[in-house]
Amino acid sequence: MLAGMADLNERVAAKIDEMRPYLERSGGAVDLVEVEDGIAKIRVALTRPGPSRLVASLQLKSGVERALRADIPELRGVEAINLPPYSELGWDQPAFRPTALPVPSELDGDR
Repeated sequence: MLAGMADLNERVAAKIDEMRPYLERSGGAVDLVEVEDGIAKIRVALTRPGPSRLVASLQLKSGVERALRADIPELRGVEAINLPPYSELGWDQPAFRPTALPVPSELDGDR
């Protein structure tokens, strides 16, 4: 592994550790599996039951990706290894129904 890649791995891991308390408070958990070829591979989990776990997981993943890429511009992307790729979700299928997610009331106090 190149020195730059090890450094990238450490920076991504540090950023995820920094986000962990916020993620846990909002019912999510993220673990860094590895950084390979500029792509951070993560495993996401929801710690609370909800109506649409897949949608919530994808929202969690995209939020983590935005935060990481804002701080670490050389990161090419984030891949959640335990979620299906967008192409398999069937958002273009007629039977797909978006789910409104409940907003935890405790978050209202943080604004």
